[in-house]
Amino acid sequence: MEKPKRSYYLPGKLVSAFDKECSKSGYVKEKVVAAAMLSFLDSNPDTRSKMFDRLDSFLRGKKKS
Repeated sequence: MEKPKRSYYLPGKLVSAFDKECSKSGYVKEKVVAAAMLSFLDSNPDTRSKMFDRLDSFLRGKKKS
């Protein structure tokens, strides 16, 4: 069975880190995504804001001086 194509953009850096962590820990990717989505939906607005800030800092990497 083929996986459906994504209609949204996922940064390569995020996908590679996700794949590496799932493989290392032996998790099923679809279940990890489902758990992350549930965690996001169950969180309050302040926690969601912090999640987006963490994502932004991860994607931008360390700032160069």
